[in-house]
Amino acid sequence: MKIIIVRHAETTENAKTQDIGYNNEAMLTERGVLQAKKLGEHLKGHTITHAYMSPQKRAVHTAEHILQHHPEVKKEQIEKLKEQQLGIYEDAPKHVYKEVKKNAKEPFHLFKPEKGESYKDVQERAAAFFHDVLVKHQHDDTVLIVSHGGTTGMLLLHILEKEITEEQYKAHKPGNTAMTLLDISRDGKASVKALNSLEHLDG
Repeated sequence: MKIIIVRHAETTENAKTQDIGYNNEAMLTERGVLQAKKLGEHLKGHTITHAYMSPQKRAVHTAEHILQHHPEVKKEQIEKLKEQQLGIYEDAPKHVYKEVKKNAKEPFHLFKPEKGESYKDVQERAAAFFHDVLVKHQHDDTVLIVSHGGTTGMLLLHILEKEITEEQYKAHKPGNTAMTLLDISRDGKASVKALNSLEHLDG
């Protein structure tokens, strides 16, 4: 089985360096649409059989552009792929939430904003979804997953068996339309063929 994991393309709030979480419906910028189309061109040689995406518009629209070359793909929107729930800090400027996290007493992975989720919470739901994919799909399937920076970063740390620390998170959080390609063996082990690649944006 092949699994392609993608972060959504650039949004209006990304361009404004604003935090956008679980309930935000930011739209793609013109640059974001171009990013998604370039990734679609890059992936058109893959025989994608199934696509799962966050139901948030930025992920859905990114997936639609990628899948223009794969019109027969079975598509499903998955709540577990939504971005981290930031609670009272939804839509706050990045520097505000960054300062709150910096001053928090809890460890990086356990800090939970009021009415929101910790990184550990996000990883648990993303990992549960990933396990379902491994169980559900056949060895010859190619599965596309389109999600968000925080959720994808946490999922990659799970797959790569990395500790949830600020350093590891920063090292593995993908840029807009960054793509990770995994080969999954019959015994469920993941081999990384590309990690947060942006080569489709070169030039």
